Amino acid sequence: MAAGAVLGALLALLLATLLSGGAGGPGTGLLAGDRGDDSDATTPAAAPFEAPAGSCLTWTRGDASDAERVGCEEPHLFEVTGVVDLAPEFGRTATFPVDETWRTLVTERCTPLSAQFLGGRFDPFGRLSVGAIKPSEGSWRSGDRELRCGLQALGRSGALYPTTGSAATQDQSDVHAPGTCLGLDGVGVGDPVDCAQPHAVEVVGVVDLGPAFPGGYPDEVAQDKLLSEECNRLAAEYAGGPQVVAEKRLIVFSETLRPESWDAGSRRVDCRLGAFLPDRSGFAPVTGSVRGEVLIGAEPAPPLERTQGPAPASGPPG
Repeated sequence: MAAGAVLGALLALLLATLLSGGAGGPGTGLLAGDRGDDSDATTPAAAPFEAPAGSCLTWTRGDASDAERVGCEEPHLFEVTGVVDLAPEFGRTATFPVDETWRTLVTERCTPLSAQFLGGRFDPFGRLSVGAIKPSEGSWRSGDRELRCGLQALGRSGALYPTTGSAATQDQSDVHAPGTCLGLDGVGVGDPVDCAQPHAVEVVGVVDLGPAFPGGYPDEVAQDKLLSEECNRLAAEYAGGPQVVAEKRLIVFSETLRPESWDAGSRRVDCRLGAFLPDRSGFAPVTGSVRGEVLIGAEPAPPLERTQGPAPASGPPG
């Protein structure tokens, strides 16, 4: 890892609940890493770290106390898209905002700033989420009012996954490498897991809709037709035969792209295998890859345990 200035103690990461979608939560997620040390309320906060727009940050500890700047070509967890000065709204005597206020600030102030950083091409349903690093309560009391907005790849549990390259040059399509299994969050889709563990879906391939639709946004009917043909073909190739998927009581499915994703440049879609619970309320737990022995459970999985900080080394969510 390239040397970078240590950014001080980014403590108590607060992660917003993700919206529906792939394992990499779309839209606005809240990464509110506290800058400064609150161990002594009378101690002045450390000077704000230098991380202007375009800075990429990474860390390995759950509390981000070893955070540092790295080149964006290296794996990183957060890219700063801009700094918001909250002083006009929150004077020196203002109380430290509650979590809901921070979430509102991220949505209202960081989302447009991050979209501007991307040249207006932000996919709210893609693999990147908007987040922010907020001051600690101690530094807030000392007058720190800087909110650093940024982009991150956030799992459904709240775990952060590394990305490589500036967000401005990344494909925001919410896709995964073939062979990736996404775990369960109750009856929904969770974070990447080993396929030997209970999971919601197994990714068998990725379809690029761009070549087939070089013009404007294709409606869902047109997307569905192409995705059905291509995903069934990819599933048969991946599983080892045209009947394997059905014999193991799995189904092939995909999700169409929304206009907002298309406008942001996203063109790729996952082809997935999964099974439904008997009451069709959501995904059934599937244990094992379609390429081997498969066991399908009949009871819903428990909700995913929420976490914070870097994810285990199990691959990126997208």
